[in-house]
Amino acid sequence: MNIADITSIQDHYGVVFPQEYLDFQQTNSGSSFNLMESGEVMDWQIRFSVLDDQFITNNIQMVDEVNPDPKRIIPIAWSVSSGNNYLLDYRKHSASPAVLLMDHEEAIVREDAESETDTLEEAQRLMEGNVREIADSFASFIAKLKVDQAL
Repeated sequence: MNIADITSIQDHYGVVFPQEYLDFQQTNSGSSFNLMESGEVMDWQIRFSVLDDQFITNNIQMVDEVNPDPKRIIPIAWSVSSGNNYLLDYRKHSASPAVLLMDHEEAIVREDAESETDTLEEAQRLMEGNVREIADSFASFIAKLKVDQAL
């Protein structure tokens, strides 16, 4: 991990990543995980986005069109198997962002949300339906992860 890349990413979004996220990235680079809930695998082959000079561009190209708030909800991981995205939500707590799940099969694109509604507020409400909180912090999110042994 390059400190200059991390600083550039944080400056772009106007956030500071939680230390446990940075520590996790440092020690688990390239690993794949399963998301566990109540002893069951809920999603598998979750991989974390590399914090490099392509991080912002990748998010813009792959997630921003379905992201309800691309400047304050930051994609950090995706599931190879399902296409779902995992995102840090800085809207309520900037020091300890919640982790959101975006189900890619159910997510509506901003352009479609705007064409299906009469106001931008209604379109934004539709976009909010693209994400749901699955953990109140990054630490509680990683507690639900188990290394995917299939690789």
